[in-house]
Amino acid sequence: MHQHNRYIITWFYQESEEEASFYPQMNRKGSSALAHSIYMKIQVPFFLTFHHYNPDARLLFFTNLKARQLPGFLLRMFEQIQVEIVTLPYISRPPRDWYGCWQNQFYLFDILRWMQRKMNPTDSLIVCDADCLCRKSLHGLFESIERDGSALYEFITRPEVRVNGIRLEQMQELYIRTYHERPQQPIVYYGGELVGLRGDAVHHINDAFPELWSRNLTYREERQPTLNEEAHVLSILAERLRLRNANANAYIKRMWTSPQFTNVVAGDEEYPIWHLPYEKKRGLFRLFRTLTKEGGIRNEEAFWERARKVTGVPHITWGKRLCDQFITLGMKFGKH
Repeated sequence: MHQHNRYIITWFYQESEEEASFYPQMNRKGSSALAHSIYMKIQVPFFLTFHHYNPDARLLFFTNLKARQLPGFLLRMFEQIQVEIVTLPYISRPPRDWYGCWQNQFYLFDILRWMQRKMNPTDSLIVCDADCLCRKSLHGLFESIERDGSALYEFITRPEVRVNGIRLEQMQELYIRTYHERPQQPIVYYGGELVGLRGDAVHHINDAFPELWSRNLTYREERQPTLNEEAHVLSILAERLRLRNANANAYIKRMWTSPQFTNVVAGDEEYPIWHLPYEKKRGLFRLFRTLTKEGGIRNEEAFWERARKVTGVPHITWGKRLCDQFITLGMKFGKH
């Protein structure tokens, strides 16, 4: 009987000065040394927490960097918990004058092409943003992927809402124009922070991507609305390939913890995956320091008490806000 392989993947693409785009949560271009440093550090809480609760999953880290270019602390951790480093060039890059933010996100489709060679049709993968923490086993999430072919995070459903340069109703029009059929259900936006796919679905996405991407480039030349980032493309392909569901919504929440906008509420700490975009250079950075100092998760209860305190899930204290300001100032003046 075939044993299903289960993969957990994250990635980091280092942009050069010429290709750098803007990353609002970092308030920096992708080529900045601070952005590179922070993204290296947040791999530590990501991989240590995901491995802790999913010890049998195979862990992969995709990057355009060679292993010798990665910091020593990362290489030591990767060796300790057996993370496979895959050095992969960026082939699916958009044109130079593309949408101003997140231009590295189409790297996902290079990852999926590479994974197709590795996966059996019944294997499953989770590609997850590195600014996430895992606090429970994802066995149920993997089971849903193996059963339904995918697990997606349904994030925005109102057709009039504009998401990164395009409204959902415009995405629906684009779908009809591309495939000459109406979607079975109105197009929704699936968040790109977590994508779960079965091996056969990976194959189908890889087959369908070139046609959609070619049409997308044509729409751009015609000055029509375009799919500006990878989650737009996935949202369209999910409908086309009949992979739609909201299976991941029970497992992950995009938790905003900034002074300008907060959506964390009591009970959010129970989610198996916390997605923490605002905490990259704040709470997740502090957890990197904790885990590095302690050599991993030594005491689960103590670790999650610390995690709640420094990330503000589910309650943001004045002490956290004050500490965030000190860390931000320290980074600004090169003290971290």
